[in-house]
Amino acid sequence: MHDLSAHTSLPPHDLTPRPPAGATAAQCVEMWVDLMNVCEELLLARLRREVDPDGDVMAAYRQWYRQDREEHDRALIRMLERLDRASNNDGS
Repeated sequence: MHDLSAHTSLPPHDLTPRPPAGATAAQCVEMWVDLMNVCEELLLARLRREVDPDGDVMAAYRQWYRQDREEHDRALIRMLERLDRASNNDGS
């Protein structure tokens, strides 16, 4: 049984989705683009629900994106700090 509650970026190897058998690279890219488009539509739908009926959805998107990137940057900094501590503690 896999512990899916742990925060990781990648699922365990045996749970990683696979491309359909026989799919070409171009077909796989097309499926990925379709998935990204659906994700964007879901995000925009959520933002439309959160803003007033006359609200600016794109302004809400820009704010969401800015906050998301700031959190991403903080996560990268934490990761680099952990890597730096680990490399300094390995005796080298």
